[in-house]
Amino acid sequence: MVKKFRMLRGAVIGSCVLLFTLAFQSCPGPRSKNFRIHYSTQEPFKEGDIEYIYKPLYANNFFIAREDGEKVLYLKDPTSKRETRHVIHKVKRVVCLSTTHIAYLDAINETRSIVGVSGRQYIYNDKLTNATDVGYESAIDYESLIALEPDVVFAYAVPGQPADYIQKIRQLGINVVEVPEHLEDHPLGKAEFLVAFAAFFDKEVMAMEQFHWIYQTYEEYCMLAKQAATLKQRRKAVENGSSNLDSLNTSFKPVKVLINAPFKDVWYVPGTESHQHILIRDAGGVILGSENGKKTTVISTEQAYIHALKAEFWLHPNQFTNLSSLAALDQRFAEIPAFRLGNVWNNNLRSTPGGGSDYFESGAVSPHLILADLIAIFYPDALPKHKFVFYKKLD
Repeated sequence: MVKKFRMLRGAVIGSCVLLFTLAFQSCPGPRSKNFRIHYSTQEPFKEGDIEYIYKPLYANNFFIAREDGEKVLYLKDPTSKRETRHVIHKVKRVVCLSTTHIAYLDAINETRSIVGVSGRQYIYNDKLTNATDVGYESAIDYESLIALEPDVVFAYAVPGQPADYIQKIRQLGINVVEVPEHLEDHPLGKAEFLVAFAAFFDKEVMAMEQFHWIYQTYEEYCMLAKQAATLKQRRKAVENGSSNLDSLNTSFKPVKVLINAPFKDVWYVPGTESHQHILIRDAGGVILGSENGKKTTVISTEQAYIHALKAEFWLHPNQFTNLSSLAALDQRFAEIPAFRLGNVWNNNLRSTPGGGSDYFESGAVSPHLILADLIAIFYPDALPKHKFVFYKKLD
């Protein structure tokens, strides 16, 4: 795989590879904390009072420790700051209340352990033929859940919303683990939760190796994107007759991206520290209207239209699948450059008839594939033979 990336980079940037690689060797920039990982052994290491089995590189909301001879998973909800402690024993029967949980277990070949799911119509994975649909949140069928006799129920909580059903499941004597992977900011932080899920099946080493490969692949793509963006800038400079190309070796101009579409007359734009912004940034783009911080920015359609006039690409236009229906939403948007040039893409290439999307399922554990799709959209010459996984262009 690495050899393939090097060949691609060579084709894109030729003799500029060395300069650009030196300029961007810090990409994608892990957060500043100590990191240790054992890929070939589960031997713990001590740091202060904690005997770690696994201390994450990107994920902020879990770690695995050894305490009194037992394997313990610590989880943190970054919104409420609530921490939970779970002594882990190997499980055989699990219920997943989120489609992303299914993707993590599928990645470690444990889909056969999933006996119950929530909202089958939203699940893209076709391997769960024998799993029972136990319902969704407040509409959960508790009798069916009890009959499944799960060793653990993997659940999730949405900040600011009640989750009484989770407490009720616990009252039934069923082990519930609320997994906060969806609250990680960095795409690789979400993917790293693969190790947390694997701990329930004694497959930590397997998951560590998989995450290491995902991380390396993501880094290769990230490097490729910045090289492609810099080359594009250099080419433009040459076309414009510029003779000062040296100043372009350590900087580049990202492509401008309009994201989302109005939902109930409100337009949401992810903040600069959100996982969506990080993915687009690492692909060589920038989201117009995005503000500093993790929270989503709310803008008016009028503000979005002003940004749209500058956008080279338009991504994630909600549920729309073709340009004509998108234009019917607001005729002004049919006149913007991205629309007229056909540079409107949605992340619903893999969808279910019920409205589910694999982007929000396996995409959680495959940020490198999302990144590759984005690079192929922004810089087609960088990945000329790319086969899209999650994105498709609106007709």
